[in-house]
Amino acid sequence: MTKKQIILSSTATQKRAAVLEDARVVELVIEQPDNTRTLGNIYRGRIDKIVPGIQSAFVDIGTGQSAFLHISDIDPSLLPMPDEESEVFEEYERQLDRSNRNKRGRIARVPIETVLEEGQQILVQITKEPIGNKSPKVTTQISLAGRFVVLVPDSNLIGVSKKSDDEDARRKIKKMVRDMLPQGLGCIVRTIGLEVPREHFLTELKELVLEWQKVQREALTGNGPKLLFKERGITTQVIRDLFSDEVEEVITDDSDDYDEIIAYLEKFSPGMVERVAFYESEIPLFDAFDIERELDRTLKRKVWMKNGGYLFFDHAEALLAIDINTGRNTGDKNLEDTVFQTNIEACYEIARQLRLRDIGGIIVIDFIDMRNPKNQRKVENLMHELLEKDPTTTSHTALSKFGLMEVTRKRVRPELQEQLTNVCPSCNGLGRVFSPATVSTRIERWLHRAEADSNLPKHLNISVSQAVADYLLQNEGDMIRQLEEAHKFKLRITVENDLEQDEFEVRIIGQNTVITEKHI
Repeated sequence: MTKKQIILSSTATQKRAAVLEDARVVELVIEQPDNTRTLGNIYRGRIDKIVPGIQSAFVDIGTGQSAFLHISDIDPSLLPMPDEESEVFEEYERQLDRSNRNKRGRIARVPIETVLEEGQQILVQITKEPIGNKSPKVTTQISLAGRFVVLVPDSNLIGVSKKSDDEDARRKIKKMVRDMLPQGLGCIVRTIGLEVPREHFLTELKELVLEWQKVQREALTGNGPKLLFKERGITTQVIRDLFSDEVEEVITDDSDDYDEIIAYLEKFSPGMVERVAFYESEIPLFDAFDIERELDRTLKRKVWMKNGGYLFFDHAEALLAIDINTGRNTGDKNLEDTVFQTNIEACYEIARQLRLRDIGGIIVIDFIDMRNPKNQRKVENLMHELLEKDPTTTSHTALSKFGLMEVTRKRVRPELQEQLTNVCPSCNGLGRVFSPATVSTRIERWLHRAEADSNLPKHLNISVSQAVADYLLQNEGDMIRQLEEAHKFKLRITVENDLEQDEFEVRIIGQNTVITEKHI
Protein backbone atom coordinates (compact mmCIF):
# COMPACT_ATOMS: atom_id res chain seq x y z
CA MET A 1 0.00 0.00 0.00
CA THR A 2 1.29 3.46 -0.90
CA LYS A 3 2.43 5.58 2.06
CA LYS A 4 1.34 9.21 1.63
CA GLN A 5 2.63 12.25 3.52
CA ILE A 6 2.18 16.02 3.26
CA ILE A 7 5.21 18.16 4.16
CA LEU A 8 4.72 21.91 4.74
CA SER A 9 7.68 24.25 5.05
CA SER A 10 7.62 28.05 5.46
CA THR A 11 10.30 30.72 5.31
CA ALA A 12 10.19 34.50 5.08
CA THR A 13 10.40 34.34 1.27
CA GLN A 14 8.47 31.20 0.36
CA LYS A 15 5.86 28.72 1.54
CA ARG A 16 5.96 25.20 0.10
CA ALA A 17 3.87 22.06 0.40
CA ALA A 18 5.07 18.71 -0.91
CA VAL A 19 3.02 15.53 -1.30
CA LEU A 20 5.07 12.35 -0.89
CA GLU A 21 4.13 8.87 -2.04
CA ASP A 22 6.46 6.16 -0.72
CA ALA A 23 8.98 8.88 0.21
CA ARG A 24 9.07 10.35 -3.33
CA VAL A 25 7.71 13.80 -4.18
CA VAL A 26 4.73 13.66 -6.55
CA GLU A 27 3.27 17.15 -6.06
CA LEU A 28 4.61 20.53 -5.03
CA VAL A 29 2.68 23.71 -4.30
CA ILE A 30 4.57 26.99 -3.90
CA GLU A 31 3.47 30.42 -2.74
CA GLN A 32 5.78 33.45 -2.92
CA PRO A 33 5.13 37.04 -1.77
CA ASP A 34 5.46 38.41 -5.32
CA ASN A 35 3.44 35.61 -6.90
CA THR A 36 0.32 35.01 -4.84
CA ARG A 37 -2.22 32.49 -6.09
CA THR A 38 -5.44 33.94 -7.50
CA LEU A 39 -7.24 30.77 -8.58
CA GLY A 40 -10.73 30.78 -7.05
CA ASN A 41 -10.78 34.50 -6.23
CA ILE A 42 -14.11 36.26 -6.87
CA TYR A 43 -14.24 39.81 -8.25
CA ARG A 44 -16.75 42.42 -9.21
CA GLY A 45 -15.52 43.23 -12.69
CA ARG A 46 -16.36 45.71 -15.42
CA ILE A 47 -16.67 44.71 -19.07
CA ASP A 48 -13.83 46.50 -20.86
CA LYS A 49 -14.26 45.15 -24.36
CA ILE A 50 -16.47 42.67 -26.22
CA VAL A 51 -14.94 40.75 -29.14
CA PRO A 52 -17.74 39.10 -31.17
CA GLY A 53 -15.25 37.40 -33.48
CA ILE A 54 -14.11 35.06 -30.69
CA GLN A 55 -17.35 35.30 -28.68
CA SER A 56 -15.46 36.63 -25.68
CA ALA A 57 -15.12 39.67 -23.46
CA PHE A 58 -12.26 41.23 -21.54
CA VAL A 59 -13.10 42.10 -17.95
CA ASP A 60 -11.33 44.68 -15.77
CA ILE A 61 -11.01 43.03 -12.32
CA GLY A 62 -8.71 45.63 -10.81
CA THR A 63 -5.48 43.63 -10.99
CA GLY A 64 -3.88 45.56 -13.84
CA GLN A 65 -4.51 42.80 -16.37
CA SER A 66 -7.90 42.29 -17.98
CA ALA A 67 -9.42 38.82 -17.55
CA PHE A 68 -10.73 36.69 -20.43
CA LEU A 69 -14.40 35.61 -20.38
CA HIS A 70 -15.75 33.26 -23.07
CA ILE A 71 -19.46 32.89 -23.83
CA SER A 72 -19.29 29.24 -22.70
CA ASP A 73 -18.28 30.40 -19.21
CA ILE A 74 -21.31 32.62 -18.74
CA ASP A 75 -23.98 31.25 -16.40
CA PRO A 76 -26.97 30.12 -18.54
CA SER A 77 -29.28 32.03 -16.19
CA LEU A 78 -27.75 35.25 -17.58
CA LEU A 79 -28.46 34.28 -21.18
CA PRO A 80 -31.53 35.87 -22.77
CA MET A 81 -34.26 33.64 -24.19
CA PRO A 82 -34.03 33.75 -28.01
CA ASP A 83 -37.00 34.99 -29.96
CA GLU A 84 -39.38 32.11 -30.70
CA GLU A 85 -39.24 32.98 -34.38
CA SER A 86 -35.43 32.77 -34.51
CA GLU A 87 -33.46 29.87 -35.98
CA VAL A 88 -31.68 29.14 -32.70
CA PHE A 89 -34.87 28.77 -30.61
CA GLU A 90 -35.38 25.04 -31.24
CA GLU A 91 -31.73 24.24 -30.49
CA TYR A 92 -31.90 26.42 -27.38
CA GLU A 93 -34.97 24.54 -26.11
CA ARG A 94 -33.35 21.18 -26.84
CA GLN A 95 -30.18 22.03 -24.94
CA LEU A 96 -32.06 23.67 -22.10
CA ASP A 97 -34.20 20.54 -21.67
CA ARG A 98 -31.08 18.40 -21.75
CA SER A 99 -29.65 20.42 -18.86
CA ASN A 100 -32.94 20.02 -16.88
CA ARG A 101 -33.43 23.79 -16.94
CA ASN A 102 -31.78 24.24 -13.53
CA LYS A 103 -28.30 22.85 -14.14
CA ARG A 104 -25.38 24.89 -15.21
CA GLY A 105 -23.88 23.94 -18.50
CA ARG A 106 -22.63 25.19 -21.80
CA ILE A 107 -25.96 25.43 -23.50
CA ALA A 108 -27.39 27.64 -26.25
CA ARG A 109 -24.90 29.54 -28.39
CA VAL A 110 -26.34 33.00 -27.93
CA PRO A 111 -24.09 35.80 -29.30
CA ILE A 112 -22.11 37.34 -26.46
CA GLU A 113 -22.90 40.86 -27.65
CA THR A 114 -26.57 40.18 -26.82
CA VAL A 115 -25.66 39.07 -23.28
CA LEU A 116 -23.09 41.65 -22.17
CA GLU A 117 -22.32 45.28 -22.92
CA GLU A 118 -19.22 47.38 -22.39
CA GLY A 119 -19.14 49.13 -19.02
CA GLN A 120 -21.44 46.54 -17.43
CA GLN A 121 -20.48 45.30 -13.94
CA ILE A 122 -20.44 41.56 -13.44
CA LEU A 123 -19.41 38.95 -10.85
CA VAL A 124 -16.60 36.68 -12.04
CA GLN A 125 -14.32 34.01 -10.57
CA ILE A 126 -10.82 33.08 -11.74
CA THR A 127 -10.66 29.55 -13.16
CA LYS A 128 -7.21 29.82 -14.72
CA GLU A 129 -4.35 31.98 -13.48
CA PRO A 130 -2.38 34.20 -15.89
CA ILE A 131 0.30 32.17 -17.66
CA GLY A 132 3.07 34.02 -19.48
CA ASN A 133 1.44 36.80 -21.50
CA LYS A 134 -1.99 35.18 -21.36
CA SER A 135 -4.74 36.83 -19.33
CA PRO A 136 -6.41 35.07 -16.41
CA LYS A 137 -9.53 33.16 -17.43
CA VAL A 138 -12.76 33.83 -15.55
CA THR A 139 -16.31 32.49 -15.33
CA THR A 140 -19.61 33.89 -14.07
CA GLN A 141 -20.48 30.41 -12.79
CA ILE A 142 -19.39 31.04 -9.20
CA SER A 143 -18.56 28.23 -6.76
CA LEU A 144 -17.09 28.10 -3.24
CA ALA A 145 -14.96 25.08 -2.38
CA GLY A 146 -15.06 23.39 1.00
CA ARG A 147 -13.48 20.23 2.34
CA PHE A 148 -16.54 18.02 1.79
CA VAL A 149 -18.70 20.03 -0.61
CA VAL A 150 -18.48 22.73 -3.27
CA LEU A 151 -21.25 25.32 -2.91
CA VAL A 152 -22.84 26.31 -6.24
CA PRO A 153 -24.90 29.53 -5.91
CA ASP A 154 -27.82 30.27 -8.21
CA SER A 155 -28.42 26.60 -8.94
CA ASN A 156 -30.57 23.73 -7.72
CA LEU A 157 -27.98 21.16 -8.71
CA ILE A 158 -26.99 18.55 -6.08
CA GLY A 159 -24.14 16.42 -7.37
CA VAL A 160 -22.27 13.58 -5.70
CA SER A 161 -18.79 12.34 -6.57
CA LYS A 162 -19.01 9.48 -9.06
CA LYS A 163 -16.29 7.56 -7.24
CA SER A 164 -19.08 6.01 -5.17
CA ASP A 165 -20.84 3.06 -6.83
CA ASP A 166 -23.50 2.79 -4.13
CA GLU A 167 -26.57 4.43 -5.71
CA ASP A 168 -28.62 4.20 -2.47
CA ALA A 169 -25.88 5.99 -0.53
CA ARG A 170 -25.65 8.64 -3.25
CA ARG A 171 -29.39 9.25 -3.11
CA LYS A 172 -29.32 9.53 0.69
CA ILE A 173 -26.46 12.04 0.57
CA LYS A 174 -28.29 14.09 -2.07
CA LYS A 175 -31.46 14.22 0.05
CA MET A 176 -29.53 15.05 3.22
CA VAL A 177 -27.67 17.93 1.57
CA ARG A 178 -30.80 19.27 -0.16
CA ASP A 179 -32.59 19.44 3.20
CA MET A 180 -29.70 21.50 4.61
CA LEU A 181 -29.42 24.02 1.76
CA PRO A 182 -31.48 27.20 1.35
CA GLN A 183 -33.52 27.49 -1.85
CA GLY A 184 -31.51 28.69 -4.85
CA LEU A 185 -28.23 27.12 -3.72
CA GLY A 186 -26.78 23.89 -5.01
CA CYS A 187 -23.64 21.93 -4.21
CA ILE A 188 -21.40 19.09 -5.27
CA VAL A 189 -20.33 16.53 -2.68
CA ARG A 190 -16.62 15.76 -2.98
CA THR A 191 -15.13 12.26 -2.73
CA ILE A 192 -13.81 12.93 0.77
CA GLY A 193 -17.36 13.82 1.85
CA LEU A 194 -18.91 10.48 0.95
CA GLU A 195 -18.42 8.99 4.41
CA VAL A 196 -18.54 11.88 6.88
CA PRO A 197 -21.16 12.46 9.60
CA ARG A 198 -24.15 14.74 8.99
CA GLU A 199 -22.90 17.38 11.45
CA HIS A 200 -19.69 17.85 9.42
CA PHE A 201 -21.74 18.61 6.32
CA LEU A 202 -23.92 21.02 8.27
CA THR A 203 -20.95 22.90 9.77
CA GLU A 204 -19.28 23.36 6.42
CA LEU A 205 -22.41 24.27 4.49
CA LYS A 206 -23.27 26.95 7.07
CA GLU A 207 -19.80 28.47 6.67
CA LEU A 208 -19.93 28.39 2.86
CA VAL A 209 -23.41 29.96 2.80
CA LEU A 210 -22.21 32.75 5.12
CA GLU A 211 -19.21 33.34 2.83
CA TRP A 212 -21.50 33.59 -0.20
CA GLN A 213 -23.81 36.03 1.61
CA LYS A 214 -20.76 38.15 2.48
CA VAL A 215 -19.71 38.14 -1.20
CA GLN A 216 -23.19 39.33 -2.18
CA ARG A 217 -23.10 42.17 0.38
CA GLU A 218 -19.63 43.25 -0.76
CA ALA A 219 -20.78 43.22 -4.38
CA LEU A 220 -23.48 45.77 -3.59
CA THR A 221 -21.14 48.27 -1.93
CA GLY A 222 -19.12 50.79 -3.90
CA ASN A 223 -18.54 50.84 -7.62
CA GLY A 224 -15.99 49.51 -10.10
CA PRO A 225 -13.64 46.49 -10.05
CA LYS A 226 -13.20 44.97 -6.60
CA LEU A 227 -11.91 41.77 -4.94
CA LEU A 228 -14.91 40.23 -3.16
CA PHE A 229 -13.53 36.88 -2.03
CA LYS A 230 -9.94 35.69 -1.67
CA GLU A 231 -9.30 31.98 -1.79
CA ARG A 232 -7.72 30.49 1.32
CA GLY A 233 -3.93 30.47 1.67
CA ILE A 234 -1.77 27.56 0.60
CA THR A 235 -1.74 25.91 4.05
CA THR A 236 -5.50 25.56 4.42
CA GLN A 237 -5.95 24.82 0.70
CA VAL A 238 -3.55 21.88 0.86
CA ILE A 239 -5.22 20.46 3.97
CA ARG A 240 -8.69 21.00 2.53
CA ASP A 241 -7.99 19.50 -0.89
CA LEU A 242 -5.24 16.92 -0.30
CA PHE A 243 -5.46 15.68 3.30
CA SER A 244 -7.61 12.56 2.94
CA ASP A 245 -7.79 9.22 4.75
CA GLU A 246 -5.00 7.96 2.48
CA VAL A 247 -2.54 10.49 3.97
CA GLU A 248 -0.81 9.05 7.05
CA GLU A 249 0.70 12.26 8.38
CA VAL A 250 1.12 15.99 7.90
CA ILE A 251 4.37 17.60 9.06
CA THR A 252 4.98 21.35 9.29
CA ASP A 253 7.91 23.41 10.57
CA ASP A 254 6.00 26.65 11.13
CA SER A 255 4.08 27.23 14.37
CA ASP A 256 1.53 29.56 12.72
CA ASP A 257 0.85 26.96 10.01
CA TYR A 258 0.52 24.28 12.67
CA ASP A 259 -2.04 26.33 14.59
CA GLU A 260 -3.95 27.08 11.36
CA ILE A 261 -4.09 23.39 10.42
CA ILE A 262 -5.23 22.29 13.88
CA ALA A 263 -7.93 24.97 14.03
CA TYR A 264 -9.25 23.98 10.59
CA LEU A 265 -9.29 20.25 11.34
CA GLU A 266 -10.89 20.66 14.77
CA LYS A 267 -13.73 22.43 13.02
CA PHE A 268 -14.25 20.03 10.11
CA SER A 269 -12.29 16.76 10.70
CA PRO A 270 -11.41 16.46 14.41
CA GLY A 271 -10.53 12.79 14.02
CA MET A 272 -7.53 13.69 11.83
CA VAL A 273 -5.86 16.14 14.23
CA GLU A 274 -3.63 13.43 15.68
CA ARG A 275 -1.99 12.92 12.27
CA VAL A 276 -0.50 16.44 12.30
CA ALA A 277 3.03 16.86 13.69
CA PHE A 278 5.21 19.90 14.36
CA TYR A 279 8.83 19.58 13.17
CA GLU A 280 11.47 21.11 15.45
CA SER A 281 14.84 19.70 14.31
CA GLU A 282 17.71 22.01 13.26
CA ILE A 283 17.96 20.14 9.95
CA PRO A 284 15.71 21.90 7.39
CA LEU A 285 12.48 19.97 6.91
CA PHE A 286 12.81 19.53 3.14
CA ASP A 287 16.41 18.34 3.60
CA ALA A 288 15.33 15.80 6.21
CA PHE A 289 13.00 14.19 3.66
CA ASP A 290 15.48 14.60 0.79
CA ILE A 291 13.02 16.84 -1.05
CA GLU A 292 15.44 19.66 -1.98
CA ARG A 293 17.63 17.42 -4.11
CA GLU A 294 14.55 16.00 -5.79
CA LEU A 295 13.24 19.48 -6.59
CA ASP A 296 16.55 20.50 -8.17
CA ARG A 297 16.07 17.62 -10.62
CA THR A 298 12.62 18.82 -11.62
CA LEU A 299 14.00 22.04 -13.10
CA LYS A 300 16.49 20.24 -15.30
CA ARG A 301 15.86 19.41 -18.93
CA LYS A 302 17.33 15.93 -18.48
CA VAL A 303 15.90 13.52 -15.88
CA TRP A 304 17.69 10.22 -15.21
CA MET A 305 15.73 7.06 -14.40
CA LYS A 306 16.83 4.24 -12.08
CA ASN A 307 17.55 1.79 -14.91
CA GLY A 308 20.01 4.16 -16.59
CA GLY A 309 17.61 5.57 -19.15
CA TYR A 310 16.67 9.24 -19.19
CA LEU A 311 13.97 11.68 -20.26
CA PHE A 312 14.38 14.97 -22.13
CA PHE A 313 11.81 17.73 -21.49
CA ASP A 314 11.69 20.26 -24.32
CA HIS A 315 9.28 23.21 -24.20
CA ALA A 316 7.80 24.70 -27.36
CA GLU A 317 5.33 27.59 -27.57
CA ALA A 318 2.25 25.37 -27.77
CA LEU A 319 3.37 22.03 -26.36
CA LEU A 320 5.90 20.06 -24.34
CA ALA A 321 7.85 17.23 -25.96
CA ILE A 322 9.18 14.39 -23.79
CA ASP A 323 11.83 12.19 -25.40
CA ILE A 324 12.74 8.80 -23.90
CA ASN A 325 16.26 7.38 -24.28
CA THR A 326 17.87 4.12 -23.12
CA GLY A 327 21.00 6.01 -22.01
CA ARG A 328 23.24 3.76 -19.93
CA ASN A 329 20.65 0.98 -19.93
CA THR A 330 22.16 -1.54 -22.39
CA GLY A 331 20.08 -4.43 -21.02
CA ASP A 332 21.10 -8.04 -20.49
CA LYS A 333 18.77 -9.78 -22.96
CA ASN A 334 17.72 -8.39 -26.33
CA LEU A 335 17.04 -4.93 -27.73
CA GLU A 336 13.24 -5.30 -27.68
CA ASP A 337 13.25 -6.22 -23.98
CA THR A 338 15.60 -3.33 -23.12
CA VAL A 339 13.43 -0.85 -25.01
CA PHE A 340 10.24 -2.21 -23.43
CA GLN A 341 11.60 -2.00 -19.88
CA THR A 342 12.88 1.54 -20.49
CA ASN A 343 9.46 2.62 -21.80
CA ILE A 344 7.71 1.02 -18.80
CA GLU A 345 9.89 2.88 -16.30
CA ALA A 346 9.45 6.06 -18.34
CA CYS A 347 5.65 5.79 -17.89
CA TYR A 348 6.01 5.91 -14.10
CA GLU A 349 8.51 8.77 -14.18
CA ILE A 350 6.55 10.82 -16.72
CA ALA A 351 3.32 10.48 -14.72
CA ARG A 352 5.17 11.66 -11.61
CA GLN A 353 6.92 14.54 -13.39
CA LEU A 354 3.66 15.82 -14.90
CA ARG A 355 2.22 16.20 -11.39
CA LEU A 356 5.43 17.45 -9.81
CA ARG A 357 6.14 20.09 -12.47
CA ASP A 358 2.40 20.81 -12.74
CA ILE A 359 2.66 20.61 -16.52
CA GLY A 360 -0.48 21.45 -18.48
CA GLY A 361 -1.58 21.78 -22.07
CA ILE A 362 -0.46 19.46 -24.86
CA ILE A 363 2.31 16.96 -24.09
CA VAL A 364 3.81 14.74 -26.81
CA ILE A 365 5.68 11.67 -25.53
CA ASP A 366 8.16 10.05 -27.91
CA PHE A 367 8.45 6.44 -26.74
CA ILE A 368 11.29 4.29 -28.05
CA ASP A 369 10.04 2.19 -30.96
CA MET A 370 8.79 -1.28 -29.98
CA ARG A 371 8.26 -4.00 -32.59
CA ASN A 372 6.09 -6.26 -30.44
CA PRO A 373 2.40 -5.13 -30.54
CA LYS A 374 1.81 -6.71 -27.10
CA ASN A 375 4.51 -4.51 -25.60
CA GLN A 376 2.93 -1.46 -27.24
CA ARG A 377 -0.45 -2.30 -25.69
CA LYS A 378 1.15 -2.83 -22.26
CA VAL A 379 2.78 0.60 -22.41
CA GLU A 380 -0.50 2.23 -23.52
CA ASN A 381 -2.46 0.50 -20.74
CA LEU A 382 0.08 1.41 -18.06
CA MET A 383 0.12 5.06 -19.14
CA HIS A 384 -3.68 5.06 -19.02
CA GLU A 385 -3.71 3.63 -15.47
CA LEU A 386 -1.16 6.15 -14.22
CA LEU A 387 -2.90 9.15 -15.78
CA GLU A 388 -6.22 8.01 -14.31
CA LYS A 389 -4.68 8.47 -10.84
CA ASP A 390 -3.70 12.08 -11.61
CA PRO A 391 -5.97 14.47 -9.64
CA THR A 392 -5.82 16.89 -12.58
CA THR A 393 -7.98 16.07 -15.60
CA THR A 394 -5.96 14.32 -18.33
CA SER A 395 -6.62 12.47 -21.57
CA HIS A 396 -4.37 10.67 -24.02
CA THR A 397 -4.24 9.01 -27.42
CA ALA A 398 -3.00 5.55 -28.36
CA LEU A 399 0.56 5.11 -29.59
CA SER A 400 0.96 6.19 -33.19
CA LYS A 401 2.95 4.15 -35.70
CA PHE A 402 5.88 6.45 -34.92
CA GLY A 403 5.73 5.68 -31.19
CA LEU A 404 4.17 9.01 -30.24
CA MET A 405 1.49 9.51 -27.59
CA GLU A 406 -0.37 12.79 -27.19
CA VAL A 407 -1.47 13.73 -23.67
CA THR A 408 -3.56 16.73 -22.67
CA ARG A 409 -3.58 17.89 -19.05
CA LYS A 410 -5.74 20.66 -17.67
CA ARG A 411 -3.74 23.80 -16.95
CA VAL A 412 -5.00 26.27 -14.36
CA ARG A 413 -1.79 27.92 -13.15
CA PRO A 414 1.80 28.49 -14.30
CA GLU A 415 3.87 25.32 -14.05
CA LEU A 416 6.70 24.97 -11.56
CA GLN A 417 9.42 25.99 -14.01
CA GLU A 418 7.62 29.25 -14.83
CA GLN A 419 7.17 30.06 -11.14
CA LEU A 420 10.80 29.45 -10.15
CA THR A 421 12.77 30.58 -13.20
CA ASN A 422 13.01 33.44 -15.69
CA VAL A 423 13.59 33.20 -19.42
CA CYS A 424 17.31 33.58 -20.22
CA PRO A 425 17.84 37.17 -21.47
CA SER A 426 20.66 36.02 -23.74
CA CYS A 427 18.80 33.43 -25.77
CA ASN A 428 15.15 34.41 -24.95
CA GLY A 429 14.29 30.85 -24.06
CA LEU A 430 15.93 29.26 -27.11
CA GLY A 431 18.61 27.58 -25.02
CA ARG A 432 21.36 28.50 -27.51
CA VAL A 433 23.36 31.62 -28.42
CA PHE A 434 25.38 32.57 -31.50
CA SER A 435 28.87 31.11 -31.54
CA PRO A 436 31.90 33.48 -31.57
CA ALA A 437 32.42 32.58 -35.26
CA THR A 438 28.83 33.56 -36.09
CA VAL A 439 29.13 36.85 -34.15
CA SER A 440 32.33 37.61 -36.06
CA THR A 441 30.48 37.05 -39.34
CA ARG A 442 27.70 39.40 -38.17
CA ILE A 443 30.33 42.06 -37.40
CA GLU A 444 31.79 41.65 -40.90
CA ARG A 445 28.33 42.08 -42.46
CA TRP A 446 27.88 45.25 -40.38
CA LEU A 447 31.17 46.64 -41.68
CA HIS A 448 30.21 45.78 -45.24
CA ARG A 449 26.95 47.77 -44.92
CA ALA A 450 28.74 50.63 -43.14
CA GLU A 451 31.14 51.07 -46.10
CA ALA A 452 28.35 52.76 -48.02
CA ASP A 453 28.09 55.54 -45.40
CA SER A 454 30.55 58.15 -46.65
CA ASN A 455 30.00 60.28 -43.53
CA LEU A 456 31.13 57.56 -41.16
CA PRO A 457 34.69 58.04 -39.77
CA LYS A 458 37.07 55.19 -40.53
CA HIS A 459 38.30 54.58 -36.96
CA LEU A 460 35.90 52.34 -35.03
CA ASN A 461 35.83 50.65 -31.65
CA ILE A 462 33.97 47.31 -31.49
CA SER A 463 32.99 46.08 -28.02
CA VAL A 464 32.36 42.33 -27.68
CA SER A 465 32.25 39.57 -25.04
CA GLN A 466 35.47 37.88 -23.93
CA ALA A 467 34.72 34.74 -26.00
CA VAL A 468 34.26 36.75 -29.23
CA ALA A 469 37.34 38.88 -28.52
CA ASP A 470 39.45 35.73 -28.08
CA TYR A 471 38.16 34.42 -31.41
CA LEU A 472 38.83 37.67 -33.30
CA LEU A 473 42.30 38.16 -31.85
CA GLN A 474 43.59 34.61 -32.28
CA ASN A 475 46.63 34.04 -34.50
CA GLU A 476 47.98 37.46 -33.52
CA GLY A 477 44.97 39.31 -34.90
CA ASP A 478 45.01 37.96 -38.46
CA MET A 479 41.21 38.17 -38.67
CA ILE A 480 41.17 41.84 -37.60
CA ARG A 481 43.75 42.73 -40.27
CA GLN A 482 41.69 40.92 -42.90
CA LEU A 483 38.56 42.86 -41.87
CA GLU A 484 40.46 46.17 -41.96
CA GLU A 485 41.84 45.49 -45.43
CA ALA A 486 38.53 44.26 -46.84
CA HIS A 487 36.37 47.11 -45.54
CA LYS A 488 38.82 50.05 -45.25
CA PHE A 489 38.26 50.63 -41.48
CA LYS A 490 40.77 50.91 -38.67
CA LEU A 491 39.40 48.67 -35.90
CA ARG A 492 40.00 48.42 -32.16
CA ILE A 493 38.53 45.45 -30.25
CA THR A 494 37.60 45.91 -26.57
CA VAL A 495 36.04 43.48 -24.12
CA GLU A 496 32.77 44.54 -22.48
CA ASN A 497 31.78 42.16 -19.67
CA ASP A 498 28.17 43.38 -19.65
CA LEU A 499 27.62 42.18 -23.22
CA GLU A 500 26.20 38.74 -23.89
CA GLN A 501 28.09 36.43 -26.24
CA ASP A 502 25.85 37.20 -29.24
CA GLU A 503 25.97 41.01 -28.79
CA PHE A 504 28.38 43.64 -30.06
CA GLU A 505 28.51 47.43 -29.95
CA VAL A 506 30.18 49.79 -32.41
CA ARG A 507 31.39 53.30 -31.52
CA ILE A 508 33.46 55.91 -33.31
CA ILE A 509 36.82 56.07 -31.52
CA GLY A 510 36.80 59.02 -29.15
CA GLN A 511 32.98 59.08 -28.88
CA ASN A 512 30.60 57.28 -26.46
CA THR A 513 27.54 57.04 -28.73
CA VAL A 514 26.71 53.49 -29.84
CA ILE A 515 26.05 53.44 -33.60
CA THR A 516 25.43 49.70 -34.04
CA GLU A 517 21.75 50.12 -34.95
CA LYS A 518 22.55 52.47 -37.87
CA HIS A 519 23.82 49.59 -40.02
CA ILE A 520 22.38 46.52 -38.30
